[in-house]
Amino acid sequence: MPIASTVRVGLVAIVCAGSFGCGDGGGPADMAANTAGSAGVSAGTSSTMGGSSAGTAPSGGSATGGDATGGSAIGGSAATGGSATGGTPGTSGANNGGGGMIDPNGGAPAGPASGRHTPRPSGSVDGTTAGYWEYLPPQYGNGALYPLLVFRHGIGENGNGTTDLQKVVVHGPPKLIEADQWPEARPFIVLSVQHPGSDCPSSQEIADFLTFAIGKYDVDPKRVYLTGLSCGAIGSWNYLGDHLTEKVAAAVLIAGDARAAFGKAMCSLGSVPIWAFHGDADPTVLPAYDGVPIASLKMCTSPAPVDLKYTVYPGVQHDSWTMTYDLSNPANDIYAWLLSHQKM
Repeated sequence: MPIASTVRVGLVAIVCAGSFGCGDGGGPADMAANTAGSAGVSAGTSSTMGGSSAGTAPSGGSATGGDATGGSAIGGSAATGGSATGGTPGTSGANNGGGGMIDPNGGAPAGPASGRHTPRPSGSVDGTTAGYWEYLPPQYGNGALYPLLVFRHGIGENGNGTTDLQKVVVHGPPKLIEADQWPEARPFIVLSVQHPGSDCPSSQEIADFLTFAIGKYDVDPKRVYLTGLSCGAIGSWNYLGDHLTEKVAAAVLIAGDARAAFGKAMCSLGSVPIWAFHGDADPTVLPAYDGVPIASLKMCTSPAPVDLKYTVYPGVQHDSWTMTYDLSNPANDIYAWLLSHQKM
């Protein structure tokens, strides 16, 4: 397991490992604009944090060591049943802060996580055209409000939102949930959205789904979190560059590209608590593509970043997400870190 060290500048933690340094990098003038919604970059020689490397956007396909394109299709028509999104408030118990009462014995049953993981194909749920996987924590529907975690996958898991939905469970939180490796005590509603087409999700697509999810589910609006890998992280960075803390309390972004987000929001991007991860041998989305803007962001003083962390894995290529999401290194508990942040 890679050994990481942490450098703190004010409230900013830059976690460095191996030969990938913690240099300050370039300023805003060094940020090459990243086309919003682009599909990432192709393999190339990794550049240092001092500048970005040129690359061409792939026309599709899976990333090296990363996004799988296979997986069995979900047959049949979409199930529209399942738990009620609004739930039925209990008649006794503590107040949830939203005016309802909490029934401590109500809501979704306990048991294996996969039993509360449901595909919601495109067109099956009012209010969105997206297809997605829905995970509900035990006791969801008991009148309480729950934290929301929205997961955006990589380009290899793009699909039609119906028969392709099985692709989404190849990586990240939905993979862990399907394998019953998601602890009951982890309180998130987890919605894993499938992006159609051959590119990355747009800022507007992510914004629209967040609006839908917050309105549809029993979500605590102070605890809305965003995470993504590769193309999903690129889209999520772009969303944060446009919307900052409008809805999201914190984000975990893996193997992404922050250049466009920083170029748009500049130092204001630091108002969002962000923990970014990258492999220093990533040939697909180069480490400099988030490393350089993060180095520039950590130099901001007006405002200074609220909570900015950057972890680089030595010798790791594009798949820096498996060891991040499964907590192979317990010191990188992204779930506890997310929950430590709430919107004011």
